[in-house]
Amino acid sequence: MTAELSADDFDHIQVDPSCGRFGCLLLVAGFELQRWPNSGHGDLNNARCNQENAGFNFKSNKKPGVKPKRKLKEEDDDGEWEAAMKPKPKRSKKLQPLALALRPMPTPDLPHNFRRHILGNMGGSDLVLVIQKALFFSDVNPTASRFSVPFSQVKTHEFLTGTEAQSLAGKNPMEVRLLEPCMKETTLTFNMWEMSKTKLYVMTKAWNSVVQRNNLGEGNTVQLWSFRVNTELCFALVKVGVHAEN
Repeated sequence: MTAELSADDFDHIQVDPSCGRFGCLLLVAGFELQRWPNSGHGDLNNARCNQENAGFNFKSNKKPGVKPKRKLKEEDDDGEWEAAMKPKPKRSKKLQPLALALRPMPTPDLPHNFRRHILGNMGGSDLVLVIQKALFFSDVNPTASRFSVPFSQVKTHEFLTGTEAQSLAGKNPMEVRLLEPCMKETTLTFNMWEMSKTKLYVMTKAWNSVVQRNNLGEGNTVQLWSFRVNTELCFALVKVGVHAEN
C-alpha cells in the first residue's frame, strides 16, 4: 500500500512559491515517481525530472500553451524586426531639382535688355518663345554636353520653316547663333533627335562653354526664344529671375 505524501516529504526540495498550481502538481508527480523508480515509468520519470529542472525556476505565473514574446535583438539574426521597429525618417520638405522641374511656373516676357539687343543691335525680328524649363542634370553634365528641348514641352514648332523642319527630320543639323544670358553671342549646333518614345531638339557643340560662362546649374529655370536676323534662325537663352533690366 502506498504511503500518503506529507509536507515533511518536501523539506529537502526548494519550491518557488510563485510556480502556480500546475507547477506544484508537476512537482508532486515528479516526487512520487522518484519514490517508485521501478513502477515502469522510468522514461516518464526522466521527462518529469527534466521538466522540473528546466521549468520550476520561472518567476511569473505563465499559462501553459502561451508562446513567449519574441525577442527582437537576440532571436532575429537578420535584423528585420529591429529594423521594423525603428521610426521611419520624415521626408524632407525641401524640393529637389527634379521636383522643381515639374512644378508649374509663370511665363515672364522677354526681358527688355534682351529685346533691345535683339531688335536694335542685331536687327532681329519674329520673336517666339520656344520653351521654358528647369534644367536637368543632363543639361549641365559636361559628359553629355547638350541642352535638350523635349517636344512635349515646346510651346510651338512654328519657329521653324517647313524646309528647316524637313532638314532636321532628315538628320541634317543646323548651325545657329545663340545669345547667352551674359549677352555674349556664340555658335551652336541645333539638331533633332528621335528617341524610342519621344522626340527632342538639342543644342550641342559649344554648350559646355555656355554652361560655364553663365553659371548654369541643375534646377535653374531658363527660357529659349527664337528670332530671325534676315532669314537666319537664331536663339536667345534667358536665365529667368536673374536677368539685368538695364
